[in-house]
Amino acid sequence: MVVSILLLALKEAPVKNIVYAVIGCSLMQGSFASPNIDIDRAWMRISDPLIMSGPINHNFSELPLRGKVTDPNKYWSSDYWARYKGGINYRWNATRPSGFNLISPTRTEAMQMSQSQLRALAPSEKWDLYIGRYDYPVKREVDNYASPNRPTWEGICDGWAGAAMHFDEPEPIVVSNPDGIQVPFGSSDIKALLSWYYAKKFTDGNSQMGRRCNGSNTGGVDRCDHDMNAGAFHLILTNKIGVDGTTFIADIDRNREVWNHIAYDFTSTVRYRNLSPRSTSAPGTVKVARVRTTVNYVFLLRGNTWEPVLGTSRQRTSSRTYEYYLDLDINGRIIGGDWITSQRPDFLWLSRRPTRFTGLFSKLPELLRDFPLSDEEMETVEEMALH
Repeated sequence: MVVSILLLALKEAPVKNIVYAVIGCSLMQGSFASPNIDIDRAWMRISDPLIMSGPINHNFSELPLRGKVTDPNKYWSSDYWARYKGGINYRWNATRPSGFNLISPTRTEAMQMSQSQLRALAPSEKWDLYIGRYDYPVKREVDNYASPNRPTWEGICDGWAGAAMHFDEPEPIVVSNPDGIQVPFGSSDIKALLSWYYAKKFTDGNSQMGRRCNGSNTGGVDRCDHDMNAGAFHLILTNKIGVDGTTFIADIDRNREVWNHIAYDFTSTVRYRNLSPRSTSAPGTVKVARVRTTVNYVFLLRGNTWEPVLGTSRQRTSSRTYEYYLDLDINGRIIGGDWITSQRPDFLWLSRRPTRFTGLFSKLPELLRDFPLSDEEMETVEEMALH
């Protein structure tokens, strides 16, 4: 997941637009917006929790000590479609999986293929077939992106995380292309297409809190120590998951690689409530709490699947445990914090749900359970399913 990033306007001056050029299983492309809010206490503006949420309850005693996302149909595990395997050109369902040097079927060949043979094609090939493009434009685009020489951790986990936050887990479906070919898509095929669209096509603004680090230590000094403030992190965690039942995406690796995962649930334990302010405490701190928090994140699949994985043993989560101080003012409000453990998130971010799909992917909603279609589009899908 080597990431090449161009950061613009990312000083402690007001941050409005941050543009990233991204390579790897990393942060999404596009414009990431942070509000121009003058909160200059213990956290930098890039760590302001208002970047990630609307009204926030800062009162420590009123915030929950545990929480879990409430939508049972989202936050599904998926592959990250590694570049070295061919990305979404990877024929994961074939007897001999491969993502390179693929010979895709012509129109005549495709019309003669069995469902079993069609099921073995790559997600990109199936999509090109479905839209009637026997010149395979999506497959060719992915060919230009993938390479067997890329590091094993480069992929589109940013696209997966964004898609899994906003769409119900896809179910298998068979749809007819313009020539009547019945194209079968498994759950992982549709996840691949959604992930590619989010990672490479959907560039609507997203929100990021904290900076990306290229390794936690330089010359013995932790240069990533303050950009993701512990108090701000606790506020987002408890307000979004604990209060709202929603969530966020976190880069859980503070080193060079970027691994994006969706926070699923958390449990906090208050170890001490009335510690004296520390030398690094925020101005206005009257007491300090010490908190230990375990967060479960949605993790990647061990192997792709034809059927959905939510509610099965194939859905994967993994935990990370953090310990930190919270700075409290005279009213018990969290106004800052400091990390104790070296393990901590690198940055947090939110994606948005597209209102429509464009370009070669304009028909992608026809594969989804929870994307609204117009009456005319719905009639077309139903009519094609009958042929």
